[in-house]
Amino acid sequence: MNTQNRTNLAATVRRLRIKRGLSIRGLAAAAEVDFGWLAKLERDPSVSPGARVLRSLAQALEIEAAELFLAAGIEDEESLPKLAPYLRAKYDLPDDAVAQLEAHFELLNERHQRGGRRG
Repeated sequence: MNTQNRTNLAATVRRLRIKRGLSIRGLAAAAEVDFGWLAKLERDPSVSPGARVLRSLAQALEIEAAELFLAAGIEDEESLPKLAPYLRAKYDLPDDAVAQLEAHFELLNERHQRGGRRG
């Protein structure tokens, strides 16, 4: 994980912690990580947590672990959830609706990857 990824991860953790109304001590306790280590993570781009810690933080922040993995620059396809199973489970959608949504998300992703915006 490079310095930019660690900085992005630190900002993401801090933003989500504040959004949830948690102190650093509160998040550390909920995630079962050391308070001093978590305080350092938020302010020092040399801290590089492992996957287990990212999962613990995500659970304590009530988010998908993939969000922290992405913030850290970890884009291993195997570690990220797939859209189709989520849509089926969460919304009980038929296969054709899931396929349409996946196509729409892919189109949005392509537009934003190119940096273009269309109204």
